[in-house]
Amino acid sequence: MLLFASFALALDYTDDFSTDQGAWTGGVVVDDVLRITDGSADFLADPLLSFTLTARVRLATEGALTLSAVQPITLDFTGPGAVQVATQTWPLPPTHLAWTPADDPVIEPGTDYWDGANTLHCEVLHDGGTGTWFLYWTGEMAEGYPYRQIGVATSTDGKTWTKYAGNPVLTIDYDTTSVDGIHVHMPTVVQSSADEFHMFYSCYQNNLGNRICHATSPDGLAWTPEGVALDFGAEGEFDSGSLRMPDAWIDESGLWHLWYDGTGPDEHYGPTGYATSTDGYTWTKEGEILPFEEALQGLSTWATPYGLASFHNKDDYFRLATAKLGEADDWTDQGEVLRKGWADWNDGYIQAPSVWVDDTTWKMWFNAYTYTDATERIGYAEASANPGGWMDLEVAWDGVRWNGSVDGAELSIDGIEDSILRFSATGTAEIDEIHITGVEWTEDSAPTPTGDTADTADTADSADSADSAPPETEDSGDKPPAAEEPCGCQGGPGAGVTAVLLAAASRRRRSSVRRPQGAGE
Repeated sequence: MLLFASFALALDYTDDFSTDQGAWTGGVVVDDVLRITDGSADFLADPLLSFTLTARVRLATEGALTLSAVQPITLDFTGPGAVQVATQTWPLPPTHLAWTPADDPVIEPGTDYWDGANTLHCEVLHDGGTGTWFLYWTGEMAEGYPYRQIGVATSTDGKTWTKYAGNPVLTIDYDTTSVDGIHVHMPTVVQSSADEFHMFYSCYQNNLGNRICHATSPDGLAWTPEGVALDFGAEGEFDSGSLRMPDAWIDESGLWHLWYDGTGPDEHYGPTGYATSTDGYTWTKEGEILPFEEALQGLSTWATPYGLASFHNKDDYFRLATAKLGEADDWTDQGEVLRKGWADWNDGYIQAPSVWVDDTTWKMWFNAYTYTDATERIGYAEASANPGGWMDLEVAWDGVRWNGSVDGAELSIDGIEDSILRFSATGTAEIDEIHITGVEWTEDSAPTPTGDTADTADTADSADSADSAPPETEDSGDKPPAAEEPCGCQGGPGAGVTAVLLAAASRRRRSSVRRPQGAGE
Protein backbone atom coordinates (compact mmCIF):
# COMPACT_ATOMS: atom_id res chain seq x y z
CA MET A 1 0.00 0.00 0.00
CA LEU A 2 0.97 3.70 -0.15
CA LEU A 3 1.39 5.88 2.99
CA PHE A 4 1.11 9.65 2.61
CA ALA A 5 3.56 11.38 5.02
CA SER A 6 3.28 14.85 6.57
CA PHE A 7 6.10 16.74 8.33
CA ALA A 8 6.24 19.04 11.39
CA LEU A 9 9.04 21.56 11.03
CA ALA A 10 10.68 23.79 13.66
CA LEU A 11 10.98 27.41 12.49
CA ASP A 12 13.40 30.15 13.54
CA TYR A 13 13.04 33.19 11.29
CA THR A 14 14.50 36.70 11.72
CA ASP A 15 14.37 39.50 9.17
CA ASP A 16 15.20 43.23 9.19
CA PHE A 17 14.33 43.58 5.51
CA SER A 18 17.74 45.04 4.78
CA THR A 19 18.03 43.05 1.56
CA ASP A 20 14.73 41.67 0.29
CA GLN A 21 11.32 40.40 1.34
CA GLY A 22 12.74 37.20 2.75
CA ALA A 23 9.97 34.70 3.46
CA TRP A 24 7.11 37.12 2.72
CA THR A 25 4.96 37.43 -0.33
CA GLY A 26 3.12 40.70 -0.89
CA GLY A 27 4.20 44.24 -0.06
CA VAL A 28 7.51 45.73 -1.14
CA VAL A 29 10.80 46.44 0.65
CA VAL A 30 11.56 50.20 0.78
CA ASP A 31 14.31 51.74 2.95
CA ASP A 32 14.78 48.54 4.96
CA VAL A 33 11.09 48.07 5.84
CA LEU A 34 8.40 45.88 4.38
CA ARG A 35 5.78 48.34 3.16
CA ILE A 36 2.17 47.28 2.61
CA THR A 37 -0.28 49.69 0.98
CA ASP A 38 -3.94 48.72 0.70
CA GLY A 39 -3.01 45.05 0.53
CA SER A 40 -1.50 42.16 2.43
CA ALA A 41 1.68 40.16 2.95
CA ASP A 42 1.81 36.48 3.88
CA PHE A 43 4.53 34.54 5.65
CA LEU A 44 5.59 31.70 3.39
CA ALA A 45 5.05 28.83 5.80
CA ASP A 46 2.37 26.24 6.18
CA PRO A 47 -0.26 26.66 8.94
CA LEU A 48 1.50 26.95 12.32
CA LEU A 49 0.82 24.54 15.19
CA SER A 50 2.49 26.94 17.66
CA PHE A 51 4.53 30.10 17.31
CA THR A 52 5.98 33.27 18.87
CA LEU A 53 6.13 36.46 16.81
CA THR A 54 7.70 39.80 17.71
CA ALA A 55 7.64 42.74 15.32
CA ARG A 56 8.15 46.49 15.14
CA VAL A 57 5.34 47.98 13.09
CA ARG A 58 3.67 51.28 12.32
CA LEU A 59 0.96 52.96 10.27
CA ALA A 60 2.75 55.50 8.15
CA THR A 61 -0.57 57.01 7.05
CA GLU A 62 -4.13 56.99 8.36
CA GLY A 63 -5.50 53.48 8.10
CA ALA A 64 -5.38 50.13 9.85
CA LEU A 65 -2.99 47.19 10.12
CA THR A 66 -4.25 43.70 11.00
CA LEU A 67 -2.09 40.73 11.92
CA SER A 68 -4.02 37.51 11.34
CA ALA A 69 -2.46 35.01 13.72
CA VAL A 70 -4.98 32.66 15.41
CA GLN A 71 -6.82 35.78 16.68
CA PRO A 72 -6.81 39.00 14.64
CA ILE A 73 -5.06 42.00 16.21
CA THR A 74 -5.83 45.33 14.53
CA LEU A 75 -4.12 48.69 14.97
CA ASP A 76 -6.72 51.23 13.82
CA PHE A 77 -5.36 54.69 13.09
CA THR A 78 -8.59 56.27 11.85
CA GLY A 79 -10.66 58.71 13.92
CA PRO A 80 -9.90 58.31 17.65
CA GLY A 81 -8.11 55.08 16.83
CA ALA A 82 -8.19 51.76 18.67
CA VAL A 83 -6.42 48.48 19.26
CA GLN A 84 -8.74 45.54 18.71
CA VAL A 85 -8.04 41.90 19.54
CA ALA A 86 -10.81 39.50 18.59
CA THR A 87 -13.91 41.05 20.27
CA GLN A 88 -11.96 43.20 22.77
CA THR A 89 -11.20 46.85 22.04
CA TRP A 90 -8.71 49.17 23.74
CA PRO A 91 -7.85 52.86 23.20
CA LEU A 92 -4.61 53.63 21.43
CA PRO A 93 -1.54 54.13 23.64
CA PRO A 94 -1.28 57.81 24.71
CA THR A 95 2.04 58.10 22.90
CA HIS A 96 0.22 57.67 19.56
CA LEU A 97 -2.26 60.57 19.87
CA ALA A 98 -2.64 64.04 18.37
CA TRP A 99 -4.71 66.53 20.40
CA THR A 100 -7.19 68.98 18.87
CA PRO A 101 -8.61 71.67 21.19
CA ALA A 102 -12.10 73.12 20.87
CA ASP A 103 -12.28 76.67 19.57
CA ASP A 104 -14.31 77.95 22.53
CA PRO A 105 -14.19 77.36 26.30
CA VAL A 106 -16.75 75.02 27.90
CA ILE A 107 -16.97 76.72 31.35
CA GLU A 108 -16.64 80.48 31.94
CA PRO A 109 -16.89 82.72 35.03
CA GLY A 110 -20.48 83.03 36.21
CA THR A 111 -22.75 85.76 37.47
CA ASP A 112 -22.60 84.46 41.05
CA TYR A 113 -20.14 86.05 43.44
CA TRP A 114 -18.21 82.87 44.16
CA ASP A 115 -16.86 82.22 40.63
CA GLY A 116 -17.44 85.62 39.04
CA ALA A 117 -13.73 86.29 38.47
CA ASN A 118 -12.21 83.01 37.32
CA THR A 119 -12.92 79.33 36.70
CA LEU A 120 -9.88 77.09 36.95
CA HIS A 121 -8.42 73.81 38.28
CA CYS A 122 -10.96 71.48 36.71
CA GLU A 123 -11.43 67.77 37.38
CA VAL A 124 -13.70 65.51 35.32
CA LEU A 125 -15.27 62.21 36.39
CA HIS A 126 -17.66 59.98 34.49
CA ASP A 127 -20.06 57.89 36.60
CA GLY A 128 -20.47 54.74 34.57
CA GLY A 129 -23.47 53.64 36.63
CA THR A 130 -25.64 56.68 35.89
CA GLY A 131 -23.91 57.89 32.72
CA THR A 132 -23.44 61.33 34.28
CA TRP A 133 -20.36 63.42 33.64
CA PHE A 134 -19.18 65.64 36.53
CA LEU A 135 -16.86 68.61 36.03
CA TYR A 136 -15.51 70.13 39.27
CA TRP A 137 -13.66 73.42 39.23
CA THR A 138 -12.21 76.13 41.45
CA GLY A 139 -14.26 79.33 41.44
CA GLU A 140 -12.53 82.58 42.34
CA MET A 141 -14.48 85.43 43.91
CA ALA A 142 -15.06 88.49 41.75
CA GLU A 143 -15.03 91.24 44.36
CA GLY A 144 -12.43 91.84 47.04
CA TYR A 145 -9.92 89.15 48.00
CA PRO A 146 -10.07 86.21 45.56
CA TYR A 147 -11.34 83.55 47.96
CA ARG A 148 -11.65 80.15 46.30
CA GLN A 149 -14.41 77.50 46.52
CA ILE A 150 -15.35 74.43 44.50
CA GLY A 151 -18.34 73.99 42.19
CA VAL A 152 -19.63 71.33 39.82
CA ALA A 153 -21.36 71.08 36.47
CA THR A 154 -22.97 67.98 34.94
CA SER A 155 -23.29 66.71 31.40
CA THR A 156 -24.61 63.79 29.39
CA ASP A 157 -21.84 63.90 26.79
CA GLY A 158 -18.85 65.60 28.44
CA LYS A 159 -19.05 68.56 26.09
CA THR A 160 -22.16 70.59 26.99
CA TRP A 161 -22.27 71.42 30.70
CA THR A 162 -24.95 72.66 33.13
CA LYS A 163 -23.74 74.35 36.31
CA TYR A 164 -25.28 72.85 39.45
CA ALA A 165 -27.85 75.15 41.11
CA GLY A 166 -26.44 74.32 44.57
CA ASN A 167 -22.93 75.64 43.83
CA PRO A 168 -20.52 75.96 45.43
CA VAL A 169 -20.54 72.37 46.68
CA LEU A 170 -17.45 72.79 48.90
CA THR A 171 -17.31 76.11 50.73
CA ILE A 172 -15.12 78.16 53.09
CA ASP A 173 -16.11 79.92 56.33
CA TYR A 174 -13.70 82.85 55.94
CA ASP A 175 -12.05 81.86 59.26
CA THR A 176 -8.36 82.68 59.10
CA THR A 177 -7.57 80.15 61.83
CA SER A 178 -9.11 77.07 60.19
CA VAL A 179 -7.29 74.73 57.82
CA ASP A 180 -9.73 75.52 54.98
CA GLY A 181 -10.96 78.99 55.92
CA ILE A 182 -9.45 80.89 52.96
CA HIS A 183 -9.29 78.50 49.99
CA VAL A 184 -10.66 75.12 49.02
CA HIS A 185 -9.38 74.51 45.51
CA MET A 186 -7.58 72.18 43.08
CA PRO A 187 -9.94 69.16 43.39
CA THR A 188 -9.31 65.59 42.31
CA VAL A 189 -12.21 63.11 42.54
CA VAL A 190 -12.44 59.30 42.51
CA GLN A 191 -15.20 56.76 43.09
CA SER A 192 -14.60 53.82 45.43
CA SER A 193 -18.13 52.47 44.79
CA ALA A 194 -21.33 53.50 43.02
CA ASP A 195 -22.45 55.67 45.97
CA GLU A 196 -19.11 56.75 47.45
CA PHE A 197 -17.25 59.66 45.89
CA HIS A 198 -14.00 60.97 47.37
CA MET A 199 -12.54 64.43 46.76
CA PHE A 200 -9.00 65.42 47.67
CA TYR A 201 -8.19 69.11 47.37
CA SER A 202 -5.82 71.79 48.56
CA CYS A 203 -7.11 73.59 51.68
CA TYR A 204 -5.41 76.87 52.58
CA GLN A 205 -4.94 78.18 56.11
CA ASN A 206 -4.12 81.89 56.36
CA ASN A 207 -0.40 82.63 56.73
CA LEU A 208 0.45 78.92 56.89
CA GLY A 209 -0.19 77.40 53.46
CA ASN A 210 -1.92 74.54 51.68
CA ARG A 211 -2.47 71.05 53.03
CA ILE A 212 -4.41 68.32 51.26
CA CYS A 213 -7.93 67.82 52.63
CA HIS A 214 -10.52 65.11 52.03
CA ALA A 215 -14.32 65.19 51.48
CA THR A 216 -16.86 62.46 50.70
CA SER A 217 -20.19 62.35 48.87
CA PRO A 218 -22.88 59.75 48.08
CA ASP A 219 -23.81 61.31 44.74
CA GLY A 220 -21.02 63.65 43.62
CA LEU A 221 -23.12 66.72 44.50
CA ALA A 222 -23.52 66.89 48.31
CA TRP A 223 -20.09 66.89 49.99
CA THR A 224 -18.97 66.40 53.61
CA PRO A 225 -15.45 67.54 54.63
CA GLU A 226 -13.45 64.82 56.38
CA GLY A 227 -10.43 66.91 57.45
CA VAL A 228 -6.75 66.87 56.55
CA ALA A 229 -5.55 63.88 54.57
CA LEU A 230 -1.89 64.92 54.15
CA ASP A 231 -0.24 67.47 56.44
CA PHE A 232 2.87 69.62 56.17
CA GLY A 233 6.18 67.81 56.12
CA ALA A 234 8.70 68.29 58.90
CA GLU A 235 11.09 71.23 58.80
CA GLY A 236 13.57 70.78 55.98
CA GLU A 237 11.44 68.32 54.02
CA PHE A 238 10.39 69.11 50.47
CA ASP A 239 6.69 69.61 51.46
CA SER A 240 7.18 71.56 54.70
CA GLY A 241 5.65 74.72 53.18
CA SER A 242 2.71 73.53 51.08
CA LEU A 243 0.99 70.56 49.46
CA ARG A 244 -0.90 71.51 46.30
CA MET A 245 -2.34 70.16 43.06
CA PRO A 246 -3.26 66.59 44.18
CA ASP A 247 -4.24 63.78 41.86
CA ALA A 248 -5.73 60.50 43.14
CA TRP A 249 -6.15 57.03 41.68
CA ILE A 250 -7.36 53.67 43.05
CA ASP A 251 -5.75 50.66 41.39
CA GLU A 252 -7.33 47.26 40.75
CA SER A 253 -5.94 45.82 44.00
CA GLY A 254 -7.70 48.54 46.02
CA LEU A 255 -4.54 50.51 46.79
CA TRP A 256 -5.04 54.30 46.74
CA HIS A 257 -2.37 56.50 45.17
CA LEU A 258 -1.98 60.28 45.53
CA TRP A 259 0.53 62.55 43.81
CA TYR A 260 0.97 66.23 44.73
CA ASP A 261 3.27 69.23 44.37
CA GLY A 262 5.29 69.82 47.54
CA THR A 263 7.07 73.09 48.28
CA GLY A 264 9.21 74.73 50.93
CA PRO A 265 7.96 77.79 52.84
CA ASP A 266 8.98 80.30 50.16
CA GLU A 267 8.34 78.26 47.00
CA HIS A 268 5.41 78.32 44.56
CA TYR A 269 6.27 75.10 42.70
CA GLY A 270 8.32 72.17 43.92
CA PRO A 271 9.01 68.44 43.58
CA THR A 272 6.38 65.76 43.06
CA GLY A 273 5.38 63.94 46.24
CA TYR A 274 3.69 60.55 46.42
CA ALA A 275 1.51 58.86 49.08
CA THR A 276 -0.47 55.63 49.37
CA SER A 277 -3.46 54.41 51.39
CA THR A 278 -5.53 51.25 51.79
CA ASP A 279 -8.82 53.08 52.56
CA GLY A 280 -8.53 56.69 51.36
CA TYR A 281 -8.53 58.02 54.94
CA THR A 282 -5.13 57.10 56.41
CA TRP A 283 -2.21 57.93 54.17
CA THR A 284 1.48 57.06 54.15
CA LYS A 285 3.88 59.48 52.52
CA GLU A 286 6.29 57.70 50.22
CA GLY A 287 8.43 60.82 49.78
CA GLU A 288 9.66 62.92 46.88
CA ILE A 289 9.70 61.00 43.61
CA LEU A 290 10.64 63.72 41.10
CA PRO A 291 12.74 66.87 41.63
CA PHE A 292 11.28 70.24 40.74
CA GLU A 293 12.85 70.28 37.29
CA GLU A 294 11.02 67.06 36.42
CA ALA A 295 7.91 67.60 38.56
CA LEU A 296 4.48 66.53 37.32
CA GLN A 297 2.73 69.84 37.96
CA GLY A 298 -1.07 69.81 37.86
CA LEU A 299 -1.02 66.20 36.77
CA SER A 300 -3.91 63.99 35.71
CA THR A 301 -3.15 60.27 35.84
CA TRP A 302 -4.93 57.61 33.85
CA ALA A 303 -4.41 53.86 34.12
CA THR A 304 -4.29 52.28 30.66
CA PRO A 305 -3.62 48.74 29.45
CA TYR A 306 -0.17 50.07 28.54
CA GLY A 307 0.61 51.45 32.05
CA LEU A 308 0.10 54.83 33.74
CA ALA A 309 -0.18 58.03 31.73
CA SER A 310 0.27 61.44 33.39
CA PHE A 311 -0.69 64.60 31.56
CA HIS A 312 0.71 67.72 33.29
CA ASN A 313 1.59 71.34 32.69
CA LYS A 314 5.11 72.47 31.94
CA ASP A 315 5.67 76.18 31.34
CA ASP A 316 3.04 77.13 28.71
CA TYR A 317 2.12 73.68 27.43
CA PHE A 318 1.19 70.14 28.43
CA ARG A 319 3.50 67.14 28.50
CA LEU A 320 2.98 63.41 28.86
CA ALA A 321 4.87 61.09 31.22
CA THR A 322 4.38 57.33 31.53
CA ALA A 323 5.07 54.70 34.19
CA LYS A 324 4.58 50.97 34.46
CA LEU A 325 1.67 49.64 36.48
CA GLY A 326 3.03 48.82 39.93
CA GLU A 327 5.77 51.43 39.55
CA ALA A 328 3.81 54.62 40.23
CA ASP A 329 6.93 56.42 41.49
CA ASP A 330 9.05 55.96 38.38
CA TRP A 331 8.11 58.14 35.41
CA THR A 332 9.46 58.63 31.89
CA ASP A 333 8.90 61.87 29.97
CA GLN A 334 7.26 61.36 26.57
CA GLY A 335 7.25 64.95 25.33
CA GLU A 336 4.84 67.76 24.51
CA VAL A 337 1.19 67.07 23.66
CA LEU A 338 -0.59 70.46 23.53
CA ARG A 339 0.56 74.10 23.44
CA LYS A 340 -1.31 77.33 24.27
CA GLY A 341 -2.37 80.05 21.83
CA TRP A 342 -4.89 78.62 19.36
CA ALA A 343 -7.42 81.32 20.49
CA ASP A 344 -7.25 84.62 22.34
CA TRP A 345 -8.80 83.14 25.52
CA ASN A 346 -5.73 80.90 26.00
CA ASP A 347 -2.89 83.14 24.82
CA GLY A 348 -1.47 83.49 28.37
CA TYR A 349 -1.09 79.89 29.51
CA ILE A 350 -2.83 76.55 29.84
CA GLN A 351 -2.59 74.36 32.95
CA ALA A 352 -4.11 71.63 35.16
CA PRO A 353 -5.29 69.09 32.56
CA SER A 354 -7.90 66.51 33.54
CA VAL A 355 -8.00 63.45 31.26
CA TRP A 356 -10.60 60.73 30.75
CA VAL A 357 -10.85 57.90 28.25
CA ASP A 358 -14.42 57.42 26.99
CA ASP A 359 -14.47 54.03 25.27
CA THR A 360 -11.58 54.56 22.84
CA THR A 361 -11.66 58.39 22.79
CA TRP A 362 -9.19 60.35 24.91
CA LYS A 363 -10.71 63.61 26.27
CA MET A 364 -9.04 66.47 28.14
CA TRP A 365 -10.32 69.49 30.11
CA PHE A 366 -8.06 72.26 31.45
CA ASN A 367 -7.95 75.91 32.50
CA ALA A 368 -6.57 78.63 30.27
CA TYR A 369 -5.61 82.26 30.89
CA THR A 370 -5.63 85.29 28.63
CA TYR A 371 -3.87 88.59 29.20
CA THR A 372 -6.61 90.38 27.28
CA ASP A 373 -9.11 90.41 30.16
CA ALA A 374 -7.00 88.60 32.80
CA THR A 375 -9.52 85.76 33.04
CA GLU A 376 -9.29 81.98 33.55
CA ARG A 377 -11.67 79.76 31.58
CA ILE A 378 -12.01 76.02 31.16
CA GLY A 379 -11.34 74.48 27.77
CA TYR A 380 -11.65 71.08 26.12
CA ALA A 381 -9.56 68.99 23.73
CA GLU A 382 -9.99 65.59 22.13
CA ALA A 383 -7.39 63.19 20.77
CA SER A 384 -7.26 61.34 17.49
CA ALA A 385 -4.91 58.71 16.11
CA ASN A 386 -1.51 60.02 15.12
CA PRO A 387 0.18 57.81 12.49
CA GLY A 388 3.93 57.57 12.15
CA GLY A 389 5.05 56.14 15.52
CA TRP A 390 6.53 52.69 15.84
CA MET A 391 4.74 50.08 17.99
CA ASP A 392 6.02 46.85 19.54
CA LEU A 393 3.83 43.89 18.65
CA GLU A 394 4.12 40.43 20.24
CA VAL A 395 2.00 37.34 19.68
CA ALA A 396 2.48 33.83 21.09
CA TRP A 397 0.37 30.70 20.73
CA ASP A 398 1.06 27.26 22.20
CA GLY A 399 -1.80 25.52 20.45
CA VAL A 400 -4.33 26.29 23.21
CA ARG A 401 -3.83 29.84 24.51
CA TRP A 402 -3.19 32.98 22.46
CA ASN A 403 -1.11 35.67 24.20
CA GLY A 404 -0.56 39.06 22.61
CA SER A 405 0.74 42.51 23.53
CA VAL A 406 0.88 45.95 21.95
CA ASP A 407 3.41 48.33 23.54
CA GLY A 408 3.30 46.18 26.69
CA ALA A 409 -0.50 45.80 26.99
CA GLU A 410 -1.18 42.08 27.42
CA LEU A 411 -4.12 39.82 26.59
CA SER A 412 -4.79 36.06 26.52
CA ILE A 413 -7.55 34.28 24.61
CA ASP A 414 -8.36 30.74 23.55
CA GLY A 415 -7.14 30.04 20.07
CA ILE A 416 -8.01 27.72 17.21
CA GLU A 417 -6.14 24.81 15.75
CA ASP A 418 -3.62 26.54 13.60
CA SER A 419 -2.97 29.62 11.52
CA ILE A 420 -0.80 31.09 8.86
CA LEU A 421 0.57 34.62 9.41
CA ARG A 422 -0.73 37.53 7.36
CA PHE A 423 -0.39 41.34 7.67
CA SER A 424 -3.22 43.27 5.99
CA ALA A 425 -3.27 47.05 5.65
CA THR A 426 -5.55 49.85 4.58
CA GLY A 427 -3.48 52.93 3.99
CA THR A 428 0.27 52.37 4.28
CA ALA A 429 1.78 50.20 7.00
CA GLU A 430 5.42 49.26 7.55
CA ILE A 431 7.14 46.34 9.25
CA ASP A 432 10.69 46.94 10.40
CA GLU A 433 12.08 44.04 12.41
CA ILE A 434 10.38 40.67 12.82
CA HIS A 435 11.24 37.40 14.52
CA ILE A 436 9.17 34.21 14.34
CA THR A 437 9.78 30.88 16.01
CA GLY A 438 7.37 27.97 15.96
CA VAL A 439 6.25 24.66 14.55
CA GLU A 440 4.50 24.28 11.22
CA TRP A 441 3.01 21.53 9.10
CA THR A 442 4.33 21.08 5.62
CA GLU A 443 2.51 19.93 2.55
CA ASP A 444 2.10 16.19 2.20
CA SER A 445 5.12 14.37 0.92
CA ALA A 446 5.10 12.13 -2.05
CA PRO A 447 3.53 8.71 -1.45
CA THR A 448 5.93 6.16 0.00
CA PRO A 449 5.67 2.38 -0.58
CA THR A 450 5.19 0.22 2.53
CA GLY A 451 5.94 -3.46 2.97
CA ASP A 452 2.71 -4.30 1.15
CA THR A 453 2.36 -3.67 -2.53
CA ALA A 454 -0.41 -1.84 -4.23
CA ASP A 455 -1.77 -5.15 -5.44
CA THR A 456 -2.35 -6.51 -1.94
CA ALA A 457 -4.75 -3.62 -1.20
CA ASP A 458 -7.40 -5.60 -3.06
CA THR A 459 -7.16 -8.76 -0.94
CA ALA A 460 -10.13 -9.73 1.20
CA ASP A 461 -8.54 -8.86 4.55
CA SER A 462 -6.51 -5.78 3.59
CA ALA A 463 -9.07 -3.11 4.57
CA ASP A 464 -9.70 -4.73 7.97
CA SER A 465 -6.09 -5.41 8.85
CA ALA A 466 -4.80 -3.69 12.04
CA ASP A 467 -1.52 -3.13 10.26
CA SER A 468 -3.04 -1.30 7.31
CA ALA A 469 -3.33 2.49 7.06
CA PRO A 470 -6.93 3.82 6.88
CA PRO A 471 -8.14 5.19 3.59
CA GLU A 472 -7.38 8.83 2.85
CA THR A 473 -10.27 11.18 3.82
CA GLU A 474 -10.71 14.95 3.85
CA ASP A 475 -11.03 15.00 7.65
CA SER A 476 -8.35 12.48 8.60
CA GLY A 477 -5.39 13.51 10.72
CA ASP A 478 -7.17 16.17 12.82
CA LYS A 479 -4.62 15.68 15.61
CA PRO A 480 -0.87 16.09 15.09
CA PRO A 481 1.31 13.02 15.43
CA ALA A 482 3.57 12.55 18.43
CA ALA A 483 6.92 14.18 17.81
CA GLU A 484 10.00 12.06 17.34
CA GLU A 485 13.56 13.14 18.07
CA PRO A 486 14.79 15.75 15.55
CA CYS A 487 16.87 14.30 12.82
CA GLY A 488 18.73 17.52 12.05
CA CYS A 489 17.45 17.57 8.50
CA GLN A 490 17.54 20.98 6.81
CA GLY A 491 15.05 22.56 4.44
CA GLY A 492 11.65 24.30 4.49
CA PRO A 493 10.24 27.70 3.63
CA GLY A 494 11.92 30.99 2.66
CA ALA A 495 15.09 32.79 3.70
CA GLY A 496 16.10 32.74 7.37
CA VAL A 497 13.97 29.70 8.26
CA THR A 498 15.63 26.65 9.80
CA ALA A 499 13.42 23.59 9.36
CA VAL A 500 14.03 20.46 11.42
CA LEU A 501 12.15 17.25 10.70
CA LEU A 502 10.16 16.32 13.81
CA ALA A 503 7.75 13.61 12.71
CA ALA A 504 6.18 11.78 9.84
CA ALA A 505 2.72 10.25 10.10
CA SER A 506 -0.71 9.95 8.59
CA ARG A 507 -2.00 12.65 6.28
CA ARG A 508 -2.75 16.13 7.80
CA ARG A 509 -5.43 18.25 6.12
CA ARG A 510 -4.13 21.77 5.54
CA SER A 511 -6.39 24.42 7.18
CA SER A 512 -7.63 27.42 5.33
CA VAL A 513 -6.46 30.84 6.53
CA ARG A 514 -8.47 32.01 9.63
CA ARG A 515 -8.36 35.67 10.32
CA PRO A 516 -7.76 36.56 13.87
CA GLN A 517 -7.89 58.52 35.55
CA GLY A 518 -6.37 66.21 37.59
CA ALA A 519 -5.03 68.87 39.65
CA GLY A 520 -4.10 72.49 39.07
CA GLU A 521 -2.12 75.54 39.88
